[in-house]
Amino acid sequence: MGLDMYFYLQNKESKEIIEYSYYRKFNALQGYFVKHFDIENCRRVLITKGIIKNLYTLLNEVKYSPEKADQLLSTYPGPFFGSYEYGKIYHNYVNEAARDMYHAQFIDFNKYKLYFTSNW
Repeated sequence: MGLDMYFYLQNKESKEIIEYSYYRKFNALQGYFVKHFDIENCRRVLITKGIIKNLYTLLNEVKYSPEKADQLLSTYPGPFFGSYEYGKIYHNYVNEAARDMYHAQFIDFNKYKLYFTSNW
């Protein structure tokens, strides 16, 4: 049991689902979506270019100013949500998510929809 989060693509024509990225127990990312979208367990959020840009900017701010992590992208408590420390695991997730959001800027949104969902 634990917090699992996914970004996935859905082909607009065929409805095929393609996993884009996966995070396990990155509770700060869950907190971002709860704060901005009041997301509930298993609910999905359609990701727009604006959300990608916002997330990419936020993640890079944390990446380059790690001392501000608790203010910019704070950990989020929940059942089986993992560590609440701003250590190596947290910053590895931030770096991974920043890379994923960088690449997400180049998704063909005429062909695909990008979603975020989580399950705990």
